[in-house]
Amino acid sequence: MNSYLQIILNGIPSSSKASGKCTVVALTSAMPQEGVSYITQSFAVELARRTGKRTLIADAGNLQQVDMFHHNRVAKFCPPTDVPNLYVLSPDNETVEAESNQRLQPKNRKSELEQGLENLQTLRFVFDYVFLDCSALKKSDAAALFAPSVDGVVVVVEAERTRKEQVRNALNTIETANGNLLGCVLNKRRYSIPQWIYSRL
Repeated sequence: MNSYLQIILNGIPSSSKASGKCTVVALTSAMPQEGVSYITQSFAVELARRTGKRTLIADAGNLQQVDMFHHNRVAKFCPPTDVPNLYVLSPDNETVEAESNQRLQPKNRKSELEQGLENLQTLRFVFDYVFLDCSALKKSDAAALFAPSVDGVVVVVEAERTRKEQVRNALNTIETANGNLLGCVLNKRRYSIPQWIYSRL
């Protein structure tokens, strides 16, 4: 995990690493259930522990629902975790309740994106690192929509499950959206012990 994280951070443009500037990395996958949330959490925990800098895990869906408006309201939505310097973006329960009462009304996709981008700008003033947990590209276009506004995008690939064509399509989607593709993380990889080693045990 350390090597993956280091490679990813090395892929961030030097201009984005300027002193005092927050680094935002979005993570997604081609298909659902490939372990994006697990990888996001693992990266964030490791970075917070290793650097001692304020690190946030933000679900893309929650990011588009809450209304921070000003950085003074960030503490309301981003409580600390048991890991020092690690925070998690929580959903706005009031917004969720209001939406449940208005399910028959069509959603304004553009306004949700604008809300998310505004919140992201607010978070940049408060945190050193933000890891944006996005749904799979087959399920949602959130990763592609946020791609031009973050410092880099990582695609999580489940070993022995995701086909090459699916991965290639996911990478093309991010690149077409003018995102800075940092690379792929191979998740759930099995390290089999060769038979010749078993015979020596």
